[in-house]
Amino acid sequence: MKKTHRPLHALWALILLVPLGVAQAEDDLDALFGEPQPSATAAPAQTGSASSASAPAAEQTPAPAGDAVIVLEEEQTPRMAPTRSPHTVLEEIVVTATKREKALRDIPISIAAIDGESLEAQGILSINDVLEKTPGVTGNSARPGDQRIVVRGVSTSASPTSTVPYPVGVFIGDTALNEPYAASITPDLSAFDLAAVEVLKGPQGTLFGGAALSGVLRYRLNDPMPDRWETRYFAQYIAPEDGSQAFAQGLVVNAPLFGEQGNLGARLAYIRREYPGVIDDLRAGQAAEDVDRGEGDQMRAALLWQPDDRLQLKFTYLDQDYAADNGLIISDNPEGPRATSGALIPWPNRHRFGLYNLEIQYDWDTLRLVSSSSRTEKERFNIIDSYGGILGTPLPGTPDALAIPFLNDQESRSFQQELRLQSNSSGDLEWLAGVYYLRSPIRYFLKLNVEALNQTGALGQDVLDGVLDLAEALGLGDVLGNTLDALLPGVTNLECELAVLCAETNALAEEKALFFDLTWHPWRSLEVSLGARLYRTSVAGGFTGQGIGARLVNNGMSPADFTTTITEQGINPKFALTYRFTDQHSLYALANRGFRFGGIQNIPEDELQNVPATYKSDYIWNYELGLRTRWFDQRLEFDVTAFHIDYSDALVVLKNAIQINYYDNVGSARSDGFEANLRWLTPIPGVILSLAGGTVDARTTEDFMAGRDEIPAGKPLPGSAEYQYSANLAFFGSPNWKVNVSGLLGYAYVGKSYNDIANEDIVNDYGTYNVGLNFSVPSWPGQPTLALNVLNLTDETAPVSVIRAAVGNDFYVLNTPRTITARFSLEFE
Repeated sequence: MKKTHRPLHALWALILLVPLGVAQAEDDLDALFGEPQPSATAAPAQTGSASSASAPAAEQTPAPAGDAVIVLEEEQTPRMAPTRSPHTVLEEIVVTATKREKALRDIPISIAAIDGESLEAQGILSINDVLEKTPGVTGNSARPGDQRIVVRGVSTSASPTSTVPYPVGVFIGDTALNEPYAASITPDLSAFDLAAVEVLKGPQGTLFGGAALSGVLRYRLNDPMPDRWETRYFAQYIAPEDGSQAFAQGLVVNAPLFGEQGNLGARLAYIRREYPGVIDDLRAGQAAEDVDRGEGDQMRAALLWQPDDRLQLKFTYLDQDYAADNGLIISDNPEGPRATSGALIPWPNRHRFGLYNLEIQYDWDTLRLVSSSSRTEKERFNIIDSYGGILGTPLPGTPDALAIPFLNDQESRSFQQELRLQSNSSGDLEWLAGVYYLRSPIRYFLKLNVEALNQTGALGQDVLDGVLDLAEALGLGDVLGNTLDALLPGVTNLECELAVLCAETNALAEEKALFFDLTWHPWRSLEVSLGARLYRTSVAGGFTGQGIGARLVNNGMSPADFTTTITEQGINPKFALTYRFTDQHSLYALANRGFRFGGIQNIPEDELQNVPATYKSDYIWNYELGLRTRWFDQRLEFDVTAFHIDYSDALVVLKNAIQINYYDNVGSARSDGFEANLRWLTPIPGVILSLAGGTVDARTTEDFMAGRDEIPAGKPLPGSAEYQYSANLAFFGSPNWKVNVSGLLGYAYVGKSYNDIANEDIVNDYGTYNVGLNFSVPSWPGQPTLALNVLNLTDETAPVSVIRAAVGNDFYVLNTPRTITARFSLEFE
C-alpha cells in the first residue's frame, strides 16, 4: 500500500531534532568554539567573487539543496565601537542571474541558488536531486539527458522523453542549451568544479528570450584564475539499491600560464562517469539485471586573459557524452520492483552535446561592453520498443520480429550572439541594453515500424541498392532511378516505404531581439525596475514523410511533403517595485511576461484525429508579490512569495492513434500558488535549520479537444505538483578541530501531479530522507575530504511518469532508489 505523506508531521520531526537548549547565550558558542578568528569562523559562499575562490574546502558548510547557500561569516567589529565578541550571521548570496553580480535578496525575482562545493559535499548525482527540494519546481528524469522541468505548474508534458521545446531554459552561463523547435537532450552537468547552480522562477523573457517561458536553470562554471595554481581530484563510489555499482572520478587543473604574476590562466577538467543500472529485463531468453547502466565523459576547458584592468577575454569549451546499450526506463509495477517484461528488444541510447563560447568584456569608468558568441552542438540517437505502449506487455513466446521499434535520430547546431552595454556602477540608476541573435538549424528523423518489416525492408533495400549500383556501372543509374521514382515514388528508399512512418525534419529557427533592463532608486527605500524585449521569431521547414502513415494522410502518395514557415513577433515587458522598510525587511511586486517558440508538427497533419500542422507560441503573464525579512541580528531569514500566472495558448503534448506524440495549443490556463523559505542559524553551535515549501494549482480555463476527446475546463496541467516542501538540518564542527566534521539530515516531499492532461493518472506523491557526513583534515597536504551520503534513505518508490498502453497494462518510470555514495577528494593550491 502506498504511504500517506503528512507535511506537518515531517517538518515537526526535523524541528524536534533541535535540542531544547536553543536559548543558550552567545557566550556559550564562544566557549565551545573558542574566540573566532577572521579566517576560521567559516567559509564565504562561493559566488564567483575573488573572496569565494580562496575559501578552504574544509570550511564549507553543507547547504541544503535547492535553497540559497547557507554559510556563516564573522560580523566585523566597527572601528571605534565598544569591544565585543564577534558572532556568526547568515551571509548574503551573490548571483549573476541578472547578467551582473548582485545580492540575491536584492533582486525582485524568486531565485534559488546553491554553490558547487555544497553540491559535491552532498554527493549530488543529478540536478533532479536539487530541483525536488526547490519550492515550485519539479523535475522528472528517466535517464541521463531525458529530463523535464516544471516551474510553477507551467508544463507541457510529464513525459521525460517528450521532444517538445522546454518551458524552462537550461543555460550554461549566458548560453541557452534549448532547441527552439524540437527538444533533444537536457544537459545535466556533473557537480564537480561547478561554481553554482541558479534556478530563476517565473518567466525570464526580458533577458533570456524564447528559451525561458516559465523559468531558467542556470549552471555557472568556475572561471580560470591567472594568478594561482590549483589542482583538485575526486573519486566517487555509487551504489543504488538492487542496482549495479558505479564509479566516477574527475581531475581539474588551474594553471597561470605566465606565472603567478601573469594575466593569462587556463582551467582544464576531465570527468569520467559510470551510471549505475537499476532496471531488470525479465523477458525469457534475454533476462538480465541492471541493463540500463551506461557511461560517459565530460571535458571542460577555459582560458581567461586579462591584458589590463579594462579588458577581459574568456573562452569556454565543454563536451559531454553518454552511451548505454540498453537504456530501458520502464517498470511494470508503480510500486516496484524496477523490472519489466515489456520490451522485446534492447533500447540503445546515446547522446552528446558541446559548447564553445567566447566572451569579451571591456570596461570604461562608468560603462561595460559585453560580447558573448556561442556555438552549441547536440546529437542524439535512441530506440524505444513501442510494442508495450501500443499493445501492452507481450505474451510469453512473442517473437522479437513483432517488436515495434521507434527510432529517433537528432542533430542540432545553434549560433548565438549577444552584445550588451551596461552601467558599471551601483548608483541611483543601473541599466543594460543589448541585441541578440539566434540561428538554430535542426535535423530530426523518426521511424516507427514492425521489426519484421524492418528486416524485410533492409533486405529489399540491399537488393535494390545492388541493382542500382550495377545500373550505375553500366551508365544507366540515373535512367533506372528516375524510372522507378516515376512509376513508384519513393521506392528507391524501400526501407521507409515499408515502414509505418518515416519522417525527416529539417528546420531552421531564428530569434532576433532588442532588450533593455533598468533599475532606478528614486530614494533610499524605493527601487523601480523596468525592462522589455522586442523580438521576432521564425521557424522554417517541416518534414518529408514516407510509409503507410504518410500515405494515409496524403491521398495515398509518398513521399508526403509537410513544410511551411511560421513567423511571430511581440514584446516581453517587465515591471517591478521594491520597498525597503529597513535594511532587513523589504516587499516587492513584479509583473513580467515570457514566451516560447511556436513550431511545425513533426508528424503528418490529420484532420480525423485533430492533429494540427503547426502550433503557435505560448505566453505567460506572471504576477508576483514577495516579502523578504531578516531577524535576530541576521541569524534568521524568512521569505514568502505569492504568484498568479495567466497562460495563453497553452501548449501540451498529446498522442495520436499509434501513440506518437504531437503538440497542440489548448486555449488558456492559469496557475496560483505561494512559496516560503526559512533559514535559521540556531543558538546551538554549528546547527542550521532550513525549511521550504509551497503549493501550486495550475489548471486549464477553457474546454478544448485532445484528438477526438473533449477536455473540460479545470483540468490540472501535467507535471504540476500540488504540494512541495523540504526540511534540512545541517551541522558543522569547529574549524579548530583537527578533523573537521559536518553533516546534513534532510527530507523532501514532492506532491501528487497528473501525468498528462487527457487522463487521470497520478504521479509523484513521495518523500525522501537524505543524510550525509563529511570529514576533512585541513592541516594535511591536499586537505583530504571524505563525504558519505545516502539519498532516499527509506527507499521510497513512486512513479514519476506513466506510459499508457492503448491496449493492456500501462508502464511506469520510477524515481531514483536508495543510493549510497562515498566521495574522496583532494585539493592542492
